[in-house]
Amino acid sequence: MLIRIIILFIALSFTLLSYNPWDSKITERIINRKQVNNIIIESKADHYRVTLLVCDRFPYNHKSHSYPFYIRIYDEKKALLLAQKLDKYLEKGNEIAIKLKGSEIISYKYNESQN
Repeated sequence: MLIRIIILFIALSFTLLSYNPWDSKITERIINRKQVNNIIIESKADHYRVTLLVCDRFPYNHKSHSYPFYIRIYDEKKALLLAQKLDKYLEKGNEIAIKLKGSEIISYKYNESQN
């Protein structure tokens, strides 16, 4: 009886998930604070970048290297505000959905009501 309850609980918990990462495209990711090591503001010749250094989570991180995902911004103040906003949002344990073009984040979504 206990085994049936456990199997039922596991089956229901998988059906209640709102996001299945195996169904997403290769250009879409969900990231959280456990994957984002640092948030950096870089200055380039014609723009600024808010760069998220991302690493794979345990147990896969022993083989991986950090890789950067960046958001292109043309104003330094906006870049600083975005970096602070993303940092606070991720610190609360929330997740950000991103769409990539190479290593550039072309769009991102997060729930601003939780910020």
